[in-house]
Amino acid sequence: MTDEEQLLLNNLKLNVQQFFEEFARVENEKKELEKNVLKLKHEIELLKNEKTEISRRNEQLKLATHLLSGVDENREAKQKINKLIREIDKCIALLNK
Repeated sequence: MTDEEQLLLNNLKLNVQQFFEEFARVENEKKELEKNVLKLKHEIELLKNEKTEISRRNEQLKLATHLLSGVDENREAKQKINKLIREIDKCIALLNK
């Protein structure tokens, strides 16, 4: 084997080694990003649940405020109560399936 061929072979070996090192680095980075994605998905789910709960509490507070105000907003309060009753009926119907 000539010196030039040996040099080319050494360069090829070096390039292959660098390729595998870069591949390993990218694989590790991919795993970290996948972990981060799962963590963020979980956080999004928690925030959605929190938003739903806050919305529900807000509706309850509005209803309580209307009921306690004693002003001519009784019609609106009755509508909200009816809406809640319909939602409860839907839930019961789903449970009976």
